[in-house]
Amino acid sequence: MALTIEQAMQQGIARHREGKLQEAERLYRAILQSQPGHPGASHNLGLIAIAANALEAALPLFKTALEIDPGVEQFWLSYIDVLIRLGLLDPAKAVLEQGKDLGFEEEKLNPLYRELASATNRASTSAVADAEVYRTLGVALRELGRLDEAEANYRKAIHLKPDYAEAHFNLGNTLKRLNKLQDAEESYGRAIDLQPDFVPALMNRWELLFNRGEFEAALKDADSCDNQLSRLRSLESLYGLGRNEEIYRRLADQAELDDENIHVAAFAAFIAAVEKKNSAHGFCNNPLDFIFISNIAAQHEDPNFIAEVIAELRDTKSEWEPEKKSTFKGFQTPADINLLATPSGNLGILKSIILDELDRYYQKFQNNHCSYIQKWPREKDLYGWHVILKQQGHQTPHIHTTGWLSGVVYLQVVPSLDKNEGAIEFGLSSPNSTADGLPTVVHQPAAGDIVLFPSSLHHRTIPFSTDADRIVVAFDLMPEPAKR
Repeated sequence: MALTIEQAMQQGIARHREGKLQEAERLYRAILQSQPGHPGASHNLGLIAIAANALEAALPLFKTALEIDPGVEQFWLSYIDVLIRLGLLDPAKAVLEQGKDLGFEEEKLNPLYRELASATNRASTSAVADAEVYRTLGVALRELGRLDEAEANYRKAIHLKPDYAEAHFNLGNTLKRLNKLQDAEESYGRAIDLQPDFVPALMNRWELLFNRGEFEAALKDADSCDNQLSRLRSLESLYGLGRNEEIYRRLADQAELDDENIHVAAFAAFIAAVEKKNSAHGFCNNPLDFIFISNIAAQHEDPNFIAEVIAELRDTKSEWEPEKKSTFKGFQTPADINLLATPSGNLGILKSIILDELDRYYQKFQNNHCSYIQKWPREKDLYGWHVILKQQGHQTPHIHTTGWLSGVVYLQVVPSLDKNEGAIEFGLSSPNSTADGLPTVVHQPAAGDIVLFPSSLHHRTIPFSTDADRIVVAFDLMPEPAKR
């Protein structure tokens, strides 16, 4: 029988007091899956992070607890303490003054005042005067969402060390988030002037130029780099300029170099559909033809199997709307966890089913001559994660740039409501390269469906309005390891 949130919280606190921190952490995270932002669970997870000396991880947890329930004195004390320990002295002082104004007991605040005074004294005579410390403070403040303060610290770092390319770059990133796009471009430009091969700065400036329609300048920045992503950016810039013949020339010139470049493979399929002419890029010119759909029931007839897999996944760590991922209004496994590395129990059975389906997939397409099939990975190395989308949840169009083949196993689905809600949609356009009239494929999944497709194929989840959970296990078949 499932625990209520209150019962899970009581058990978590009990395990916490017994020193069984892993069990406590599992219970707290389970609470946050059901109720994101639960203040008690967030705060106690922060305490566990402190015990592991992970101060940066504790900070947003304490901040969440405090914002949700500012009436709990201990939330304030924990938040102030970690601010001081991270060297964020001005924010710590401001929060301390707020606590004093709220009438918190002086005997509890005084030790923190003493700690703050001691830290301030040390800082005034040592590292805070150093540009690196200001830059580090800026990074921490940016993570907290305190963008104006982050900007101020980056500027202090630059004042002390005007040739600090990394600080100019960090300032540009913060200004971009503040929507000060012209200032951000100038900061990236200064970082590039100081370090002409500063690829992240070039790529970030490319984005600003491209979004403004300055495709010639964007092309110059992309061509200044030489990596898998920058070669895609060059092609996207050329498409913006309408220079499709040059796109085909570049694809031919770089065909061998980029044969397994998923970024370029996706674009090559797009331009082939636009021009109705295949390019020299041989990975997979017609990825929509390589979608394969089956169902768990074909291999495993136990009616309780899917429910048992879902039950096992409840113990898996997950993050709400993880940064730099396509998941919105939902939870996703952190990148450092591979569900399909060495699974046991029902997840182990699920992996076996997936491996069998991969064999069926290859047998179906093995006579195709594209690199996607002809260079099929000999080792079936799987990387898996799970996603739980909530009401209005969706995934934006994306590809899996580190995979070879991608797949989704649908464990729990939502009603389509005759509007394809919760469906997976495949297409060839990307956010930077679109055209009217290109083909798409929409699949409305049933529970147990397994959908396999090339990792270079753009796909998204259509948002759904039902108050329900859409639960999947997603995975990539990884490419053959590079030869050393």
